Amino acid sequence: MNNIQKIMDIMNQIEYGFLDDNGNNICDNIDFESTFNKVYYLMSPEELLNKKVGVCWEQVELERRLFEENNIKNETYFIYIDDKNNLPSHTFLVYYMDSKVYWFEHSWFDEKGVHEYNNLNDLLNDVEIRFIKSRENEVPKGLDVFIYRYNKPNYNISCDEFYRYIFTQKKIFNFKIEMTTIHDLERIKYYKLKTIVEYAKNLSEEEMTKIDNYICESVSAFIKEYRNIIYNKKIIGSILVRKIDGGLLLDEIFIDKEYRNKGIGSLIIQNYVLDNDYNIYLWVYKDNVKAFNLYKRLGFKIKEETDSRYYMEFQKNL
Repeated sequence: MNNIQKIMDIMNQIEYGFLDDNGNNICDNIDFESTFNKVYYLMSPEELLNKKVGVCWEQVELERRLFEENNIKNETYFIYIDDKNNLPSHTFLVYYMDSKVYWFEHSWFDEKGVHEYNNLNDLLNDVEIRFIKSRENEVPKGLDVFIYRYNKPNYNISCDEFYRYIFTQKKIFNFKIEMTTIHDLERIKYYKLKTIVEYAKNLSEEEMTKIDNYICESVSAFIKEYRNIIYNKKIIGSILVRKIDGGLLLDEIFIDKEYRNKGIGSLIIQNYVLDNDYNIYLWVYKDNVKAFNLYKRLGFKIKEETDSRYYMEFQKNL
């Protein structure tokens, strides 16, 4: 922890703002927004250490440099509220240590310090909540919030060039898990039927009738145990994890088509399903090659198999 404190001590030498050619901090001006766009450029860590005044964008670049020099795994993120008028944003650094993930914050005065979390998704959701609250008097409520993970940009680029660079980087789909209600019943039945039909092919009319009856009964029976997957206040899927002898069964996970292949399923399994002390089990259709490969990559191993499905297990090392 000493290295983290040393980094914070260095950052404490930096004030928030940006100096114009006359050495004035433009953040002290009433028309800061319009002036900033005209004169701003992204300073290098060396220039920031020399001037000792910088906004969050270059403060994060100095933090990145300091964490790399100390061989501490880190990532940098950009969050913004999709307000077409002023696009409020913030950049921040995340680092990993001793199986925990930390939000290192210096430039955002009210949140200054080191914040500890069990996983990245919890961290990003907390940053999002705090960021929205901090801007509640500036922007309308209910706007979408987006987060990007970005690599080191070129220095000396303008404000517009920095934005354009950020939007070429990886968008992060930080999810939330919420309780289901009876109103979710039909949607989950549809999810479940679509999945079964996709991989259980050449079904007879009699088999389809049995499947329909099974779906109605099972979804109704477990509706209180299902959870909705939320992104930007929108339901993008559902998940069912339930207790069985010997651990937990990842019974179902559905993601809407437009949100697939974005790493959301992997994040949910890592940060929600596997984040406990139980062994995890699941069934996967052999034809569902993408899902099977994902589960293997996450550490699941085949325990049993039928003609059409694998029964897989993730063992906790207790």
